[in-house]
Amino acid sequence: MKPSTSTKFIGSALLAICLAPRIEASTATITPTTTYQRIRGFGTCSAWTPAMNATEAQELWDTVQGAGLSLHRVQIQANATIASAELTDMQWCKQYGVTVWGTPWYTLGGVAVTGKGYDTLYQSNYQAWADTLAGMANALKRAGTPIYAISSQNEPDIGWTAYSASALATWVGQYLGPTIANKAPGVKVIGTETCNWYGFSNYESTFQGNTAAWSNSSILATHEYGGNASAYPAIQAAGKEFWETEVYDPNTSVEDTGMGSALRVVALIHTALTVANMNAWHYWWITPCSGCANGALWAQSTNRPTKRLWIMGNYSRFVRPGFVRIGATDAPTAGVTVSAYRDSALTKIVVVAINTNTSSTSQMFSLAGTTPIKVTPWVTDPTRNIVADPSQTLTSSSFTYSLPATSVTTLVFNLRTSTGLARAAVQQMMGGFRWSAGVLTAPGMGNESVQIIDARGRSRSFDLANGQVRTGQLPDGLYQVRIPGETNVAPQHLLVVH
Repeated sequence: MKPSTSTKFIGSALLAICLAPRIEASTATITPTTTYQRIRGFGTCSAWTPAMNATEAQELWDTVQGAGLSLHRVQIQANATIASAELTDMQWCKQYGVTVWGTPWYTLGGVAVTGKGYDTLYQSNYQAWADTLAGMANALKRAGTPIYAISSQNEPDIGWTAYSASALATWVGQYLGPTIANKAPGVKVIGTETCNWYGFSNYESTFQGNTAAWSNSSILATHEYGGNASAYPAIQAAGKEFWETEVYDPNTSVEDTGMGSALRVVALIHTALTVANMNAWHYWWITPCSGCANGALWAQSTNRPTKRLWIMGNYSRFVRPGFVRIGATDAPTAGVTVSAYRDSALTKIVVVAINTNTSSTSQMFSLAGTTPIKVTPWVTDPTRNIVADPSQTLTSSSFTYSLPATSVTTLVFNLRTSTGLARAAVQQMMGGFRWSAGVLTAPGMGNESVQIIDARGRSRSFDLANGQVRTGQLPDGLYQVRIPGETNVAPQHLLVVH
């Protein structure tokens, strides 16, 4: 969804005077108590690309000097290995705390389909391929570069290695999922990774109708090469995550390293997060190839980052893994779109405002139920890449900011932890997790990993299955329950056992 621009002209026929264009603005209301999906992160892919050097790695993954991307997709080779360049990138990811996951394009035992340009994998080879992928996951873990999740197949709906929806459900439900759970526990399975929204609908409904495929998929994913973003509430209701895992600027005829391409891309991000309620979003490539203008975050002409990277950083540097999307007026002003997020400890609210207008636009923001301590704007526009404007101390819940022309601005609001809103959040955290008769229940969660930490700092890790896990007997007391990957200092949840 690309925001539209409109102007209102007021004319007087008698005086033959037309006043200058004026943008009608209304308040963007942010509602922290209205919550949507948990954000897993933002990322890109390094398939077929050279290894990142130190400068490039910093620009991609550093949360102070770079874009702060928090997810990274690597290519799984047909023999279930990772290319040496991508293994180097995985070392950088480890240094920067980036979560790595992988996708196979081709498979061990795959057979070329005559005249089709893609492979197929016969069911008789499913188990061998599943065993090989589990072995890869364990080898990467032993090497100190663990893989978070394995996709069933890149774009099974169009080729590379093609699977019908029912065949993919069989592959995931009867082979890949059970094998990973048994031989590489803790690694998540991405059940689908279709080419576009047209294909995803069929695969998602087929998986829902296949109990084994549905239960063995922690994540459902799609690329965005066609169709319109749509919400699939059954995914979230089942405690699963919904990821966008590949797309590039649809205008690839002429290289555009500036805000024109960046604004087309940020419209895709905004729609995926606010319409489809996706937990993660990825751009296709890091470094470009010849003849694929705007297909990568780096420019072909300069081999330096484009504005596409920096507008991604307006999200990823500040909306960290574990943040939750909250209520926000989507389009308060012509040419302006807004989304908002908060950390689970409710110490920070992050608002991302996109201004497609060719002039600066004054926009009021109002945070319902809380008065922030201060706000810091971070701007990407034609001349700046995530550059901070001076912080402002706030004494009310409303704040007006002039959004620069053709820009993406991230407003970081620091909250008062003693507010009623924060106290309500703590009460919610205490009541969220329940423990009874040796079973921990986490409402609204699916197959996450959690840590239970006692008052002496001793911790135990558990993997939830549809929001529950058997922990065994816990002594009476107060416990912290943390979700690995969340970056908040304060405890995410409190659990009382008595």
